[in-house]
Amino acid sequence: MDTALLLTAAFVAGALNAVAGGGSFLTLPALVFVGVPPVVANATGTVALLPGYIAGAWGFREDTQAPPGLSMARLVVLSL
Repeated sequence: MDTALLLTAAFVAGALNAVAGGGSFLTLPALVFVGVPPVVANATGTVALLPGYIAGAWGFREDTQAPPGLSMARLVVLSL
């Protein structure tokens, strides 16, 4: 039962992170519910969702290009 709960929470959290972020809202309570201490559950959930963050960044890498006529260095300065 615990394994099914954790697998479901992990799958849905990964999908949620890919779309909008916030998957920890699912993984943290699921891990605490099955008896993992809260600090360990927080660290475990963060590490478990890390591949999703990396995949999302890789998937949207084209969207992080500077606009035409504006260098990335200038864009960073303007943003700061």
